[in-house]
Amino acid sequence: MASGGSVGLRIVTSTNGTVSARPKLPALARWALFWTLFIGVGALWGVIMLWTMADKAGMAPLLDQMRANLPLADVFFTTYVWPGVFLLVIICVPNLAGVWLVWRRRRVAPVWCAACGVILVAWTLMEMLWAFGPNVLSEVYLAFGVAQAVMAALWMRRSSNHDPK
Repeated sequence: MASGGSVGLRIVTSTNGTVSARPKLPALARWALFWTLFIGVGALWGVIMLWTMADKAGMAPLLDQMRANLPLADVFFTTYVWPGVFLLVIICVPNLAGVWLVWRRRRVAPVWCAACGVILVAWTLMEMLWAFGPNVLSEVYLAFGVAQAVMAALWMRRSSNHDPK
């Protein structure tokens, strides 16, 4: 017990030299952190790829599919700029904000992570139903979104059971 490990506290030293005890994240919170970070960084990589190397990566057929199937295609899907903006705003930024919320142990973090998972599920379903049809990549990200939402929902449930009100 002298090390503090059995009570779940972690000693953190800040840059100004102060020492504080920080509770260790529960296992479900760590899983939610993993999924949120993984999806957020993956979306950031997707944005970079869309904006810098989509043509080199042979993605022109995807742009054609978007133009053929999505509304306002002549406005938003003439280049990869708008799809990158949508990916950045809808998937990347909320997930990276969720990472910060979990890391800072904010009470809203489980709800935020669950919402990010639900948004990813909706995004991939939209891709599969209207843009590209069923494909392996969308199906994998659909599973990631479900995993993220389920981990966060379990975390919410567990933390609400232990939360003194």
